Amino acid sequence: MKPLPHFVQSPLLRSVPWVYHAFLGADPVEGRDRRERLREVFSLAAETVGTLKQVHSASVLSFEPGDGDVPGGWKREGDALWTEVPGTGVGVHTADCVPILLAHRKFHVAAAVHAGWRGLAAGIIGETVRVLAARFGDAAVGEIVAAAGPCARGCCYEVGEETAEALHALPGEASLLRKGKAPGKWTADLQGIALAALEDAGIPAVQTEAAGPCTICSPRFHSFRREKSTTARQLSFLYIRD
Repeated sequence: MKPLPHFVQSPLLRSVPWVYHAFLGADPVEGRDRRERLREVFSLAAETVGTLKQVHSASVLSFEPGDGDVPGGWKREGDALWTEVPGTGVGVHTADCVPILLAHRKFHVAAAVHAGWRGLAAGIIGETVRVLAARFGDAAVGEIVAAAGPCARGCCYEVGEETAEALHALPGEASLLRKGKAPGKWTADLQGIALAALEDAGIPAVQTEAAGPCTICSPRFHSFRREKSTTARQLSFLYIRD
């Protein structure tokens, strides 16, 4: 039997019985691609798990059959994808940006968000919650559970003045964006900023949580900062059970 890729899960998301999820990390099997990984490890067909061409935007789309890995397929542009169709899933690829997975306690709906500092500054998390509220009603927001997965955190993630200025306006930044050691440098905790944005969008803090470590200092996860141009991207996904 082939060894499994490293992955972490969120206890909050595991409490929602009709979804399955994983924040994937490094895969010890060299050359095993996304299709093989989903099939061999999770018994899922790659065409059922949608992803997008991520562009650091605030664009939120609903799942379409072509979003999965299909012959001759192409990816739509956006940074959050949601589905309410049983037997389908949604995912994002990251390597320091924060992956956020959301599910609802009562409605069969799942959403995956890709948020780097540009996406966070653009409001991708709030826009995702607004789209779900428009579909299921404002009251539904209070029953959403969400987890922010492995990403660049304050222990390692140093940014410049431009990035810091963009993040300063976000909720919770006061404790999550700090002056660095060098002039004009700051450290930012993307995971914490994402959690603050979820709460600011109306999701109760007790229904959000962090899942997994800093990608930059954990060799079990891919990191662009650590591996530079040679890095791979890891998939985080939610799947609605049939």
